Amino acid sequence: MSSKPPSSAPTHTGPSAHTVAKAWCQGQFMANVPAQTWRAAFALLAQLPHDTVFDKPRIAACWRQVGGDIRAMLRDDALCLQVLRLAMPGYHGEGLTLYRGESWFLFDEHSIGLCWTTSEDLARRYASGVNAVDSGGVLLRAYAPAAAVLAAPSQAEDPVWLCDPSQLLRLTTLALFPKP
Repeated sequence: MSSKPPSSAPTHTGPSAHTVAKAWCQGQFMANVPAQTWRAAFALLAQLPHDTVFDKPRIAACWRQVGGDIRAMLRDDALCLQVLRLAMPGYHGEGLTLYRGESWFLFDEHSIGLCWTTSEDLARRYASGVNAVDSGGVLLRAYAPAAAVLAAPSQAEDPVWLCDPSQLLRLTTLALFPKP
């Protein structure tokens, strides 16, 4: 009698959490990696005693492109923000007013996203467009003290400020948008 597992048994032959963590430190996103491996990689990164292993500008650029996907896989904002506070370049300027177009569902769940902008018009387009698709959208305004900003825009044409939403002040709802 064979002791081989059935062919339908799940097996993970992808990269280890250590490999994913090492790639993330260099600002590289590894696609097609199971969520549990990303969670294990971020758990490893959260234990680092210092932030010198991170290529912070590359990580900030990577987060602007795929951060929502990583956050969805982690399903743990506290862990996510713990690592991002180490891995992001930070900000040493003055506090500022920022805007975000959020989905009503995420807003209602107190799960506001990390990408914000100084452009009310751009945030309005997100609130009434792509972020309104599933549940309707909400246009938000908040004051971001310097400590809330994880990364400032990297270029003049890049309007995205990465922020810790738990540290934003005076969060205000400016408009609601129906589901299209």
